[in-house]
Amino acid sequence: MDGAFMAGVLVGALLMGVVIGLIPLIIGIVKEQRNLGIIGLVSCIVGNLILGLFLSIPIALIFSIIILTKK
Repeated sequence: MDGAFMAGVLVGALLMGVVIGLIPLIIGIVKEQRNLGIIGLVSCIVGNLILGLFLSIPIALIFSIIILTKK
């Protein structure tokens, strides 16, 4: 595999992590839990780099539930 392919894989993983991470971020902003939303976004990006959507989707769900249930 060449460098351009690996760069494309990395950029694609980052973009998908951002797209999935926007869910807890938006929920966090709406529910005035901005810090948890930002942590959820960053966690989704890192999780997507590690295991792809298999890890970033559950992270987004967990952070969304935490944000929605926290007073």
